[in-house]
Amino acid sequence: MDLISDQNEKLKYPKSIWFIVLNELCERFTYYGMRTVLVLYLTTVLKFNGEDSTIIYHSFVFLAYFMPLPGAILADSYWGKFKTITCLSAVYALGNIVLTGSSMADMFSIDIQRIFALLGLFFISTGTGGIKPCVFTFGGDQFRLPQQEKQLLHYATKFTIAINVGALMSTFLTPELRQSVHCFGKDTCFPLAFGVPAVLMLTAIAIFLSGKNMYVKKKPEQNVIARTFGCIFYALRTKITSRVPCQNHWLENAKGVYTETEISDTKTALEVIRVFVAFPVFWSLYEQQGSRWTLQATLMNGRVDFLDWTIKPDQMQTLVPLFGLTFLVLFDVAFYPLLAMVGIRKPLQKLTFGGVMAVVAFIFAALLQFKIFGNTTEIPPGQGRLNIYNGFDCKVYIRSRTLDLQDHINSLEMINITHAVVSRNDLFITFEFEPECPFVPDKYEFDATVTVIEGKENSYYLAHSNINTIALNQVGIPENLVKDKFGNPNLRILIDYTFNFDDNITLTSVDQNSFTSYPISLFRGMNFNAAKVGKYNLVHNGKPLSIPPMDIIPATFYTLTIQRNGDKMDVRLFAEHEGNHIHILWQLPQYLCMITADVIFVVTTLEFSFTEAPINIKSFISAISLLTTALGNLVVIIISTISIKNQVSTVLFKKCIHLLSTLQSFLFFFFC
Repeated sequence: MDLISDQNEKLKYPKSIWFIVLNELCERFTYYGMRTVLVLYLTTVLKFNGEDSTIIYHSFVFLAYFMPLPGAILADSYWGKFKTITCLSAVYALGNIVLTGSSMADMFSIDIQRIFALLGLFFISTGTGGIKPCVFTFGGDQFRLPQQEKQLLHYATKFTIAINVGALMSTFLTPELRQSVHCFGKDTCFPLAFGVPAVLMLTAIAIFLSGKNMYVKKKPEQNVIARTFGCIFYALRTKITSRVPCQNHWLENAKGVYTETEISDTKTALEVIRVFVAFPVFWSLYEQQGSRWTLQATLMNGRVDFLDWTIKPDQMQTLVPLFGLTFLVLFDVAFYPLLAMVGIRKPLQKLTFGGVMAVVAFIFAALLQFKIFGNTTEIPPGQGRLNIYNGFDCKVYIRSRTLDLQDHINSLEMINITHAVVSRNDLFITFEFEPECPFVPDKYEFDATVTVIEGKENSYYLAHSNINTIALNQVGIPENLVKDKFGNPNLRILIDYTFNFDDNITLTSVDQNSFTSYPISLFRGMNFNAAKVGKYNLVHNGKPLSIPPMDIIPATFYTLTIQRNGDKMDVRLFAEHEGNHIHILWQLPQYLCMITADVIFVVTTLEFSFTEAPINIKSFISAISLLTTALGNLVVIIISTISIKNQVSTVLFKKCIHLLSTLQSFLFFFFC
């Protein structure tokens, strides 16, 4: 009677689960928090260019999704899950501490900082990847099955919520810590943005170890992943080296070393994995939300006036966990029934639809990038372009027979002779000043030569070269202007002889959260140099000039002219080949499409894998699924290494790759 009552007694919910769930929440805060600000840290502090930053970012994510494979083998065959989680979490925390230290190590050279940062990223990716396959399954070990099957489902829900809550909080908070707090004399505070996640990782370890005496710790057993890979490689080696033809399937070559069940399960696994072939390309697109889409957001206007708040570029990633949670709830209730009405019911059909949504997301991203880049700098064949800047506070008339030109330049303005006919290198041009022009003899005129080169843009500055001489000076060298592939603006500054290097003139950001400034000496007499998007005041010897703030927008070439005319200082900002500074919320359509694709892919992949795969090799299928994410990041690394010249072309190139992979999915759509 007691035995029966014991069997019927309802098993209590394991208290140890709460330690595991809270540990996961803190760990996900750590991972997504540091990952959210990583690209901007690489570009703004470590001074990597956009392409190198993309490669480093995706190399980090690649390793984070490759390490689950050895992590699972280590846990299942050698250390057990508890020891694996504990040891690799320590490595993880060490990486966070090293990365935080690298952001504070200003006393060292930039190369030393880079080495420490990359070392920290290696430790973090090793730790987070190694524990990824262990934490959830370790929680599953705390339940008795099948008696606690419903409680296990509740645990899965809590675990998923913990992941998304941790990601949601960190993707919003760490960009605020990065931008809104100033430390170590800088306009940003990456030590705090990395330091808070580091503290949360130490907290995660402390929480996990607090439940040590409550855990059910299963001993390591024979590793299914290692056995499955062993079966595949042994069968391949035997097939290649053996002279005896295989009767049926090539995996039959593994007979004698592996059991019939293992061979049969491996066959089924390979059939399932065949569907995964297109997955790396999907993940190559999805993972760029944290790299290229963040870099795109740096070129956009995040100001929300009615909230008196600015959306940070990396904060757009908050949309992923926010809408991810929302869509998970809504899809089962409304979206999937709608798909069923149009015949999309099977897992492979849903995966195809998810792939199409990812393509649509990148079409939106490409269109947005085209809009940001704005006007083209291309010059038609057989023609050149000539710019002349007037440094005098009066109208100047210009005429040239060789250029077929008779025009004028207004006071302190410029003229752009677009598509000037190229006849020979040296072209004569005459300048005549209007009467009573300050500091110029009455009705003064002089001749000069200019050069118009096919396919290039040449600029000249008309100003005093000394107190008695007026000259037309060439600015830099003739250039074939090409917009920065990441859309950053370019700036050059022209000043007259009255200024010398003792004058302290800077462009200083008017943003209260930024101390960015550009000394005039950096740009004086040079060609165009990269600048940051933003509004700037001109400060002369510590005093701001009484002029409106200058708005520097993306993908635009700026020429700033500064000259003294008597007691006053004249300043003009000229923009050429203008881009567009559009609002950051225009990224919303591409994020919503990609999040839709992500939810469909993740849920449907789990559904397909666990319904089609034999129960003995579900861990193997899960490992391969994570490996497709790693391979997706590898695709991005390869394409970034090729380094296509135009960023918009890069976006379209990736879209075309994904369209090709989607064709394969369409085959499954119609034939599965």
